[in-house]
Order: sequence, then C-alpha cells, then structure tokens
Amino acid sequence: MRDPHDVLRDFDLDPGVVHLDHGAYGALPRVVARAWQDVRVEVETNPARFLRAEVLPRIARVRDQLTCSLGIERGSAALVRNVSEGLSTVLASLDLCAGDEVLVSDHGYGSVGLALRGHCDRIGARLVTVHFDVGADDSVVVDAFAGAVNTRTRLVVVDQITSPTAAVLPVAQVSKAVRAAHPSGEVTVAIDGAHVPGTLPTDIESLGADAWVGNLHKWMFTPRGCALLWVAERWRESIRPLVLSWEIDEEFPICFDRPGTADYTGWLAAPAGLDYWSALGGWDQTERNAVLVQTGQDVLAQALGTSLDGLHANPAPTMRLVRLPEGAFTDEAGAVAFYERLSFEHRMEVAPVWFSGSCYLRIAAQAYNTPSDYERLAEVLRSAPEVLPSAVGEMSA
Repeated sequence: MRDPHDVLRDFDLDPGVVHLDHGAYGALPRVVARAWQDVRVEVETNPARFLRAEVLPRIARVRDQLTCSLGIERGSAALVRNVSEGLSTVLASLDLCAGDEVLVSDHGYGSVGLALRGHCDRIGARLVTVHFDVGADDSVVVDAFAGAVNTRTRLVVVDQITSPTAAVLPVAQVSKAVRAAHPSGEVTVAIDGAHVPGTLPTDIESLGADAWVGNLHKWMFTPRGCALLWVAERWRESIRPLVLSWEIDEEFPICFDRPGTADYTGWLAAPAGLDYWSALGGWDQTERNAVLVQTGQDVLAQALGTSLDGLHANPAPTMRLVRLPEGAFTDEAGAVAFYERLSFEHRMEVAPVWFSGSCYLRIAAQAYNTPSDYERLAEVLRSAPEVLPSAVGEMSA
C-alpha cells in the first residue's frame, strides 16, 4: 500500500484543494497522460497512414483488451465515449412509437433522464419515473420497477450504482422482475453502469440485461471519453452507432470503431489507465477506498450532527451519502450554489445532492485521500456560516 501523499504526486491535481469527488469525472495519472501524448505524437508523424491504415486494427486490439478486463466475451462490447452516448445508442436503436413507455427511476443520472425525455417527447412516447426512498430495501426497488410495467413498456433503464444517491441497485433482480411483469416478456433492459468498472466486480453477462454501459475514466484512470457498451447476443444485429460512417456495414462491434475522422488517441491510451489501476492495487485498493469513505462518512455525520440511519444498506463501494442539516439548501439551484461556495471559496471538491426534498453530500474516496481530508471538510462545514447559514447555529449549540 502506497502513502496517499505519494499517490497524489502521480496526478496534476491541485494539492491545495481537497478532492473528495473522484466519482464525478475521475482524475488522470501523469503516466497515463504521457502514454496518451505518445499516441498523439505517433498519429501526427503520419496522420494519413495512421487514420487510413493503422487505426482500425489498433482500436480492435484495445477493445479486446478492455472487454477482457471486465470479464466479458470478446466481440460483445463496443467502444463509445461515455454512458450517455451508450444509452442514447440503445434508445436510437429501438423502434419506439407514440404511446410506448420508457421506465426509469428518480435515482438515475440527470443527463440520461433528459435524453430519454427528449426522445420520448419527439415521438409521442411517455417517460415513466418510479420513486423509491434513499435506503430502500432491494425488494422495494424491484417492486417499484415491476409495478410500473404494463403492455406499453418497451425500455427499462436501471442504474447499477446510482449517481446522485450512491447506492448499488439489484439490477439482475430488476431485469428478471420487469420481464416477468410484462405481459409478453418483450421488454428491453439497459443498465447504466457508469460507476461500476474499477469499483464493483460484476458478471455483466449474467445480469439478464440487453445492454450495459460503463465508464472507464471514473475509476479505472483512462482518458475521459472511454466507455464500453456491452450488448447481449440476441440484440447485436439490431443495434447501430449514432454516427453512421465507413464501418456501418460491419458487424457489431466493428461498426462502432471508426465514426468518421476523430481523435481516437484516448481510446488507444486506455490500457495505460488499466495498468495504473492494477499497479495501484486493483481490487485491494478498492477495498481500502471503501474503508476510507466509510470513515469519512462517519466523521462528517458526527461533525454535522446528522444521522446515518435509513441510508443505503448497500452503498456504492467508493462513495457515500451524508445528510446535511435541514435548510442547507432547498432546491437544485441551491445545491449548485452550495457547491460553488465550497469549491471557489473553500477549495473543497464534493458533490451536494438535492434529492426528494432532502439535501446531502456525496463523498468519494480514492488512493490519494486521507482521513484528514474529511476532517478538513467537516471543519469548513462547522465553522463557515456562509456555507450552512441556516444550520450553523444549531450545530454550534
């Protein structure tokens, strides 16, 4: 196990900032940045030859390496830029009609919900959002999805690790239940696995879904713009990339490999991120991160005088929620302002969350974090009235 201060020097992260939101956009190690730059230089020495004759076999080799790293069969996953693109691809490949329904939960990622709503609005379909409380038992989650299925349900999107509420959902049970609830069983299930690679060992092919997509830049240290879209064999003939280009007549996943003239260097440098993840400790480091983020959650809850009761029994391995005192903010705009005060005035990177009428902080842990990072955040929250103006008196009493 390396010293966290030593690990921090592997990154270009500002050492004067407390970085407790690795799950948002990840962070790029310098060794991966150098590998990325090496590929850029290689491309620019002869861009015509590289992009005409070399890029496709290189992408295919990297794609195979990345899919194997997630324990899935070669040829079963395509490279895409992120989960939003992957799920938009699934949506565009479905022949949805007016009156059809798409099912999501209110624990889903905001931009995915917006994409689904926009598509449904354009064609006259209906977006149905199910609700379950923070800390809901798995059976409640499964029943919420299954109970909203009817003959019009065509697509169900479920998060394996929820972004706003940092919970692991029982996606395999949801997949099974929604098919059982559908009169014909013919419903497409897509899993948002944005936070899964590098944090949650998963047998993707056993989840019972039609599609699964996960980001590699969040927890596996690849350049941003690297994600994998896995598709069940029964669905591979019907799914097509959003950008139709030279490989459109090829089978899945080759048809995704070259969406026109683009910068593919991030994809080609992605194995360097996986190598760094492994060298840092791989799953052993993930377990250490889980212990650390639990410590951070305890420190902050004690400092704020808020309870951990009723939070998720199955939280994300490397992220946690902490309740904020009532009135810290009262809507989504207030959460944004709260973030800006912490970031710009106090040099704290953490994710405020407004969910179902309550306010939280979502914290994360990575190998460069220490318990003192959470203690520093706790001190800011306790001592800075401009951060928690409505609650500071109660905390100080």
